[in-house]
Amino acid sequence: MSSSRLIRILSAIALAIVASLGLGACSAVKLGYNQLPDLGYWWLDSYFDFNEAQTLRLRPEIAALLLWHRKEELPKVAAVLQKVHTAMPHTMTGAQVCAVFDDLRGLFNTVVQRSLPVAAELAPTLTTEQLQRLQDKLATSSAEYRRSYLQGSAAERTDKRLKQALERSETFYGSLGELQIAAVRKGLETSGFDPELNFKERLRRQSDALAMLRSIKSGPTAQAQTALRAYVQRSNTSPDPAYRAYALRVTQDSCNAFAATHNTTTTEQRAKAAQVVKGYELDIRSLALQ
Repeated sequence: MSSSRLIRILSAIALAIVASLGLGACSAVKLGYNQLPDLGYWWLDSYFDFNEAQTLRLRPEIAALLLWHRKEELPKVAAVLQKVHTAMPHTMTGAQVCAVFDDLRGLFNTVVQRSLPVAAELAPTLTTEQLQRLQDKLATSSAEYRRSYLQGSAAERTDKRLKQALERSETFYGSLGELQIAAVRKGLETSGFDPELNFKERLRRQSDALAMLRSIKSGPTAQAQTALRAYVQRSNTSPDPAYRAYALRVTQDSCNAFAATHNTTTTEQRAKAAQVVKGYELDIRSLALQ
């Protein structure tokens, strides 16, 4: 289970703002986090091409959101990492890993909710041209997903996922041996991950976001906030029962796979992983005090 799973290109303003924050927090790069007011704005602007009035409204709100996040949320992120650091030298269960995932997802959703008021003010001001730009950007993103996850044979796609999973694991544990590589491979082979189902849900969310934003165009802020909250709920809990069951199954598979791989690692590898996590924790505590 990688923290990068929490970082997505989200198709509404509220989720876009929180993605900007999540990127900095999860990377634990102090410079990047401190530059998020600019980086977050530029990233958002690439989707909407804000006009002057929107820019003047958004920039201080991003800065205020980051200030709140630094003070209130970074200590909570550090506490989760401290828990992970403590667990790293020991064997793990899938339930332990999923508990950490739930903690991080809860923190992510808190920031989403915090960002909704400003999103509700800005969303109705989006022009037809800006919504078309968003649609075009989302279409490009979906095409990139298709190239990454749906092209090539099943074996080729599995090999690509294996390479990515090994790179993530080596970030924590260092060089992997045959036993760990075999565990990572088994986790992928036994996972219920289905890129086609993911793609279908991705398209549903994008279509939902565009329809929602068009429905609140030029409308009152209260209506926009209600619509945004409903959209966030539908994104967190898909209206498709088959996808909901699939998502729960794949999350559990990922937790079990992480635990199984971790339990094959050596004392030295676990010590390295604990050191890496501790480094993230210390970086985030330092950022919280700035």
